[in-house]
Amino acid sequence: MSSWLGGLGSGLGQSLGQVGGSLASLTGQISNFTKDMLMEGTEEVEAELPNSRRKEIEAIHSILRSENERLKKLCTDLEEKHEASELQIKQQSTSYRNQLQQKEVEISHLKARQIALQDQLLKLQSAAQSVNSGVGGVPTSTASSSFSYGVSHHASAFHDDDMDFGDIISSQQEINRLSNEVSRLESEVGHWRHIAQTSKAQGSNSSDQSEICKLQNIIKELKQNRSQEIDNHQHEMSVLQNAHQQKLTEITRRHREELSDYEERIEELENLLQQGGSGIAVTDHSKIHEMQKTIQSLQTEKVESTKKIEELEDKIKDISKTLSFAENDRDVLRKEQERLNMENRQIIKECESLKLECTKLQSDTVTERERIHPQSTSVEKEVFRLQQALSGINVWNLFLIDVSLHTVCF
Repeated sequence: MSSWLGGLGSGLGQSLGQVGGSLASLTGQISNFTKDMLMEGTEEVEAELPNSRRKEIEAIHSILRSENERLKKLCTDLEEKHEASELQIKQQSTSYRNQLQQKEVEISHLKARQIALQDQLLKLQSAAQSVNSGVGGVPTSTASSSFSYGVSHHASAFHDDDMDFGDIISSQQEINRLSNEVSRLESEVGHWRHIAQTSKAQGSNSSDQSEICKLQNIIKELKQNRSQEIDNHQHEMSVLQNAHQQKLTEITRRHREELSDYEERIEELENLLQQGGSGIAVTDHSKIHEMQKTIQSLQTEKVESTKKIEELEDKIKDISKTLSFAENDRDVLRKEQERLNMENRQIIKECESLKLECTKLQSDTVTERERIHPQSTSVEKEVFRLQQALSGINVWNLFLIDVSLHTVCF
């Protein structure tokens, strides 16, 4: 009985030992399985985290690349516009030089006409001296001095007319009108000469006064037209300058906004790289390094494009300065025009004094003809010829004054 109980106890002890060993092995397997599951979950989470960040970085990189390409295209368009504007400026400068040469030729023709007019004046002075020595009339030194003053002054005005880039703006549009005015004034000269030849000595004074009033009205009309054209030109210049300034401001503002957007995106990308640098796996470091190189190249290209745009802005500022210089030259020409208007009024007064002297000489001639009958015929012819020559000189002087005013103004 005791032996049977001892065997039963030993069997129970062995079975309990086997059950404890199986429980220990089962616990170890469960712990190992749990560790394996945790490791796999950790690896999956670590793999998913760099993939999501890498996708975000690639998306930002593609957006930045497209923006950089658009900026390159904008810089290319600005360079093309700048080259086109330079070509246009060269063509305009060439045409302005040609116009300047044409005007110099016209000035030389006017100087030749002035020389011919001076020769005619010398002949008239000699004829007037002969008449004064015969009839004791009024000397013509005043007329000769006043006319020589007008001729020499306008010759110096033509000689001192230094036309540059700002002086010959819109001159091509005025050449045809000026030639028409010249032809019309030449026809007026012919009309004056015809009236002087066909009119009698008694009615010459009234006809001269009517023709003087007619010419004064024509001069006033021409002055009004010239002032209206100057005002229109000033309005066009101001409109163009305002549009140019607005366009420049808009381009500068847009470019600064784009640069600020680029800088913000680059800073966000750098922050993402710094934040995700600790959790990214070793296999993704090469891709991130390539992205950093790409970002650096994009920043370099951004700096270069910024420099190019600044250069274009400097060139546009230079063009604006050139326009301001042209406006200053226009103001100087306007002052010169006012001075010439004053001189024109003085010359008209001198012409009226010449008319009075001619009338006085005519009355003296009539008196002398009544006193000395044999010499009356020759003296009357000489006075009539002198009056005709003075009428032609007055008309030609007004024509030269008007042409010089138009040349200096435009």
